[in-house]
Amino acid sequence: MKISLDMLVSALLLPLASQSITVPSHRRVFHGNLGLNSTNLHRAGVAVGFLPGFRERIAPNAVRDINNLLPAPMAIVGDYIHLEEHDPNLSTLDLHLPHILSSPGNPVWQIALLPSEGLEKVTPYVADRIAIKMASINKLGITVWLRFAHEMNGDWYGWGLKPELFRQKWRMLAHAIRARTHGTYMLWAPNVAFGSYEDSIRGGYSRYWPGADTVDISGLSFYHFGGEDRLNVLPRPGEALEKIQEFSQLYGAGQGKPIVLAETGAAYTTSLRTGRPTFGGASNHDIKFAWLKQLLSGELKQRVPELKAISWFELIKDENAGVQGTNVKCEDYRLIVGEERLSRDAVRFLQGGYY
Repeated sequence: MKISLDMLVSALLLPLASQSITVPSHRRVFHGNLGLNSTNLHRAGVAVGFLPGFRERIAPNAVRDINNLLPAPMAIVGDYIHLEEHDPNLSTLDLHLPHILSSPGNPVWQIALLPSEGLEKVTPYVADRIAIKMASINKLGITVWLRFAHEMNGDWYGWGLKPELFRQKWRMLAHAIRARTHGTYMLWAPNVAFGSYEDSIRGGYSRYWPGADTVDISGLSFYHFGGEDRLNVLPRPGEALEKIQEFSQLYGAGQGKPIVLAETGAAYTTSLRTGRPTFGGASNHDIKFAWLKQLLSGELKQRVPELKAISWFELIKDENAGVQGTNVKCEDYRLIVGEERLSRDAVRFLQGGYY
């Protein structure tokens, strides 16, 4: 999912060392199982997390807003941060640190690290500064899944479609992380395949695989969009299973790695000009609930036992949808903090109802 500047935190923050951070005395570090707390939100053996709309221009929300509606605290909190030359200490992460520290159940912090100034700027010095920051977060009792240069097999980010350079920088960063800490997991997360072949530069996987020795978790960004035209249609039967099983055969079970959906969700699309839904006829409730059931009904976990977690993209955003520079559609991905009936039914499903 392409992330706008509105979705990223302010860079004008003090470094972690200069802030007064209170670590709750009840915090417990969860060793093993990728740092996941088994008492946090799970359904059908899969941990469930969310990517909140921190500081969003449209309908912002935070961890607490979502947790207040859930039957158990979210297991993963997804986040995004720019890697920028003027902020080598990643002080932008400190804005959301209190949210993580105050969250019940000590969730995993899944950090998407965006090399927005180019992969070339990720030098050994920068990699070591990242590792130092991750180690400082881990010392607070927080497990990190570090999602460096995600969706690298797409063309919507500046670091995309550069497989050789990506692999080089990934391996350098992974070695730096492991030299500093064991509480940060390297999460390799391309976009779900959309290329002609598995080894396609655009939309493939294999050219971006940095090697099993530097990957701790294999992940995907995988959404139900209703096709390129963003039609409001229900997911077809088996839509989620087909792609996730294929990916796991290659980079989950195929490489001896756990897999996660680092970003997932289903969009309900309306026109920004008229406010009317796009064609397709399916409702906001039915589209998202159908996708949720495909991911967490149990069949997927049974067929793909390597699947450990999903993180739902809990945002609403305007998109240009192929019209360069012009936002023409509104895409609502919210499952919990949006439509009341959908939220109620989703929560009931996450509690174990609606089989």
